[in-house]
Amino acid sequence: MSFNIDHISIYLPETTVNNDVLALEFDITQEQIFKNTHINRRFISNKNELSSDMAIKAGNKLFEETKIEKDKIDFLIFCSEGFDYIAPASSCIIQYKLGLSTSIGCFDLPYGCSGYVYGLGIAYGLLKAGIAKTILFLTADIPSKGIAKNDLELRSIFSDIATASLITLNDFKPDTKFIYGTDGKGALDLYVEGSGFRAPVNPDFKIDKDLVCGQMLMNGTNIFLFAVKKVPILVNEILEKNKLAKEDIDLYVFHQASYFMIEVIRKKLKLPPEKVFINIQDYGNSVSSTIPLALYDAAKKGILKKGMRIVLAGFGIGNSWGATIIEY
Repeated sequence: MSFNIDHISIYLPETTVNNDVLALEFDITQEQIFKNTHINRRFISNKNELSSDMAIKAGNKLFEETKIEKDKIDFLIFCSEGFDYIAPASSCIIQYKLGLSTSIGCFDLPYGCSGYVYGLGIAYGLLKAGIAKTILFLTADIPSKGIAKNDLELRSIFSDIATASLITLNDFKPDTKFIYGTDGKGALDLYVEGSGFRAPVNPDFKIDKDLVCGQMLMNGTNIFLFAVKKVPILVNEILEKNKLAKEDIDLYVFHQASYFMIEVIRKKLKLPPEKVFINIQDYGNSVSSTIPLALYDAAKKGILKKGMRIVLAGFGIGNSWGATIIEY
């Protein structure tokens, strides 16, 4: 048995930052920003809008679009790295604000770039074990709130976006296979400094940088080298595990970390451009939301059609990675 992603809804904040805004602020040309990032715009949450708020809006959109009754949801997974509190779990708050049944299970999944593939694996396990029948899987992140105003590199990359996926069991498909991996040696190549018990937030962050929950720092070179080395291996491993060839796959959907990163991965795998979906130019890097957003976008554009076989590969902060193959 396998699972279905029955529906995906998205929430995009009202505020966008296009290249002309950054160009004016940093005294650089729009063309140079696009050349460096291949991104045209980013979505930014408002000052008082947190990950859980965005996830709730995505969830409500899903209920509006599918007309599914809320009491049909018997498990909630919330994937984010921007929770309301250290405790309690933000998923508990979301359950109440969405008006879901008190008979459901819910938990937070504190993952970023590989989080959607991790969440799918957990959802599949819950469904296959008979613990749940209908799962609401929410992703939302607010990286903009951890980036210093003078950090052009990170501000030109990241977006705040939320998605909601409806996951149900499919008894007629063969078992879905997953591959996961972790190498914590590179965990601090991308992290939020001053954001937890080990290194509490520096009061000067608030005064000097208007950062109240820590500052995101990234070693871009190390992250790039990690991804272009690991992801081609990951894709070949998930193909082998499913006894499939690259040509058997209709579409490859990677975490939208970087256009240039995806292009290097594509070329190393010798995949034709039309089989690798890229939409980072329109949305930026939205962390855990990039893969479901890409699936939503590809379907909306008519690229993704029912019955297509898709490789999903998430990778990044941690360092962590995961892949699976689904039938849409």
